[in-house]
Amino acid sequence: MPEVKLPEAGITFDSILYVVALLVAVSGVLVALVKGWESYKKISLRDKVKQIEGRLTKVEARLQLGDKRFDLQNDDMGHLLNTQMALMLHFVSGNDHDKLNAQIKALSEYITERATKTAAYAAEQETIMNGGINE
Repeated sequence: MPEVKLPEAGITFDSILYVVALLVAVSGVLVALVKGWESYKKISLRDKVKQIEGRLTKVEARLQLGDKRFDLQNDDMGHLLNTQMALMLHFVSGNDHDKLNAQIKALSEYITERATKTAAYAAEQETIMNGGINE
């Protein structure tokens, strides 16, 4: 039988170049994947930050609206108590019709002013609930 000779398995310059080229190609693909993943995360994070900022703005607007409602209720209670005290003093001190008419006029003016504030409050609340904010 004839002998078959295999070539010697040695390290040649071409085999080194082949391995280096393969390593460079694989590392290039890996670097591209890592950079793409970073970009994707940054874009995703920006969208989440914008969503959170929008939610915070709505929450702040609703809190400010609640503060306004609380202030209006306190104003109402204070004014009504003052009016009730004045009317009680009127009845205790006598039947001075001028004082009574002055108190009725003041109460009427307050009710008109209060109706205007209530309408403005309702319009602002509707704007906030629809997603817009009055500034």
